[in-house]
Amino acid sequence: MDVERTKQYYDQLTEKDLCQCAYCKTYAKEIKTALPRLTAYLNRLGVDIEKPFEVLPLDESPESMEYLGVQYVVMGTAESFREITVDQARIYTTESHPNTGIEGEHFVIEIVPDKPFRLKRSEF
Repeated sequence: MDVERTKQYYDQLTEKDLCQCAYCKTYAKEIKTALPRLTAYLNRLGVDIEKPFEVLPLDESPESMEYLGVQYVVMGTAESFREITVDQARIYTTESHPNTGIEGEHFVIEIVPDKPFRLKRSEF
């Protein structure tokens, strides 16, 4: 893994680079406070939890939205990455994801909770 390159990648992403659907916007707005240990873990990898590569939505209600999981890009090779569980969510590398369009060595991690993430629905 290349933590510094990963951090640089996320630092250069702007709001226009991110999906603007309600699921993605709610996730980005609410996840940091909902799962602080997961936020801290991803920070150590250089990943900005508020800038997901792909969210895997499940359901929505007027009050909340549920997610089966989420994916993030990490720069470098996955050789030193080890599967881990944080905040009752399994974090592992995956080959099942959309094309990243990124040149250079990178991989995608997927975070799948024991129970779907339920986040308070945000207003924008």
